[in-house]
Amino acid sequence: MCLSPDGKLVAVSGPDQRHYLYPVEGGEPSAIPGLVAGDIPVSWSGDGRSLLIGRRGEVPLKVFWLDVRTGRKEIWHELMPPDPAGITTIGRIAATPDGKSYAYGYTRSLADLYVVEGLR
Repeated sequence: MCLSPDGKLVAVSGPDQRHYLYPVEGGEPSAIPGLVAGDIPVSWSGDGRSLLIGRRGEVPLKVFWLDVRTGRKEIWHELMPPDPAGITTIGRIAATPDGKSYAYGYTRSLADLYVVEGLR
């Protein structure tokens, strides 16, 4: 769920698993063009014209700016830690409204393998 900068719209997933802009003060929601199942709204641009979106389960994670009026997507960043060993998930993303600064989390799963010889 993402609240627009002016506080008038909320981008959410509806009961049909499609994405909509719901007016905070009530009224009919409108479908967000260009979003498909698996897309996750992260945050709004400062001017309220675009949503930052990612896709669930992708590694590395491609993140896009999506124009909420036209559905046009533009790549913003591809997120992956410098050491990709064991990365299974790119998690939550936080970005400033201008998109110049950001932070994200990830899950890493590592293991050690031991080979034992000569056991009876």
